[in-house]
Amino acid sequence: MAPPAPMQLKLRLPENGEVARALHEKRLEMREQPGGFKENLDRTFGKAYRNVCDSAEPIRTLKEFSKIKGVGPWLIRCMKGFFAESSQDSSPTKAKKPRGQKRSVPKKNTAASGSPGTVERNEEQAPANWNCQISQSLPPCQGTFELQSCSKTGSDEFNMPEKDTALVDHSIIDMPPRQSNEGFLETYEVVLILDDRENFGCRSRKVASQKVADNISSQFNISVEVKRLPVGDGIWIARHRKLRTEYVLDFIVERKNIADLASSIRDNRYKDQKSRLQNCGLRKLIYLVEGDPNTSNGSVASIKTACFTTEIFEGFDVLRTSGYTDTQRKYGYLTLSIIDYYKTNFYTHANSARICPTYNEFEGKCRSLQKKTVSQIFALQLMQVPQVTEKVALAVIEFHPTLFSLARAYSMLEGDIRAQEEMLKNKSKVINAGASRNIFRLVWGDGCNLQA
Repeated sequence: MAPPAPMQLKLRLPENGEVARALHEKRLEMREQPGGFKENLDRTFGKAYRNVCDSAEPIRTLKEFSKIKGVGPWLIRCMKGFFAESSQDSSPTKAKKPRGQKRSVPKKNTAASGSPGTVERNEEQAPANWNCQISQSLPPCQGTFELQSCSKTGSDEFNMPEKDTALVDHSIIDMPPRQSNEGFLETYEVVLILDDRENFGCRSRKVASQKVADNISSQFNISVEVKRLPVGDGIWIARHRKLRTEYVLDFIVERKNIADLASSIRDNRYKDQKSRLQNCGLRKLIYLVEGDPNTSNGSVASIKTACFTTEIFEGFDVLRTSGYTDTQRKYGYLTLSIIDYYKTNFYTHANSARICPTYNEFEGKCRSLQKKTVSQIFALQLMQVPQVTEKVALAVIEFHPTLFSLARAYSMLEGDIRAQEEMLKNKSKVINAGASRNIFRLVWGDGCNLQA
């Protein structure tokens, strides 16, 4: 027996009528599908619909929609099309201005999609599948960079919408300087640089990285070198053929195998690493996840959530590979795509785009990121305490920038343990009771019995 048609509810905020109606219609539409509609999914729709109708805050973006109770990754994928269309409808029809960077949405075969499966490609067709293309319909001084995948593998449970575009940016990528009418490849040689600390399965990481570099170079006929990078696991440079000056192109890769990603999530390293990437000066941030999350010894849900938020909310392009060999191919295809992009757009955009930093400038900027204040170090230490998230740690150092400052505040309440345990909670709504109590026990108590 088919479930009764859902009733439309009264809206607490009329402004959310469009979202509620779209959610209601999507629910009815999915009920009519030939394969039927699972009861648990129908309940998920119902709960989200009730909370949207009851929301006292306006829901204008996908991020605001994701904060509604009962809305998870599956519903976000179902409603992504509505928010894309509504944002287009609200834009002015005359004298449209460039929008700037559009954050990507996880798609099929990205790390957020779950299991990697086995990626099978025709080697001769592969460069066409992973290609950087420029939309010819855009006006001059605007380019659209697209990373495409034609692979069809991935987990049905966590797959993203069927869409080829993984990353789109309506801004001009930084260009190396052009001083003559020579073409890009006549002036520059593109070199993929891999970090010498990368682990590719051998005991000696430097030997392993060099072996991988040789394999990529011979397979794709490109230049690959190994050196110590200040940030990231892979970058691309344009080396001037005569002057030998090296300019860092606008792309950087952070590579994580599943075990390393799970470990970095537990100790909060991955947030610090992503922050350094976001502040290194390069704009095309690629997060390459290697392996199958479903085989991880850690929390599968936390890995998938981390990949999802990295791409949805933080502007990274999350790519997924099945293992070392697939990662090597991915590096090769990305290099060919980057070469093709600069070769195609060098003459058109070189005079209007920003100039790529030299390698020395890039290295100097990244080194400055490694310098931390006492407050930043204190925040990192606090994040190791159970229930203390990044937001909680930042809220604490806003009131007490150093350990000495915090200890002094506790000393003022000496003798009233309850007041000491609740001190931080009472100062900020961001700090919950558990985090406040755990910080007190670590700093002023015996450091035992911290509650997770």
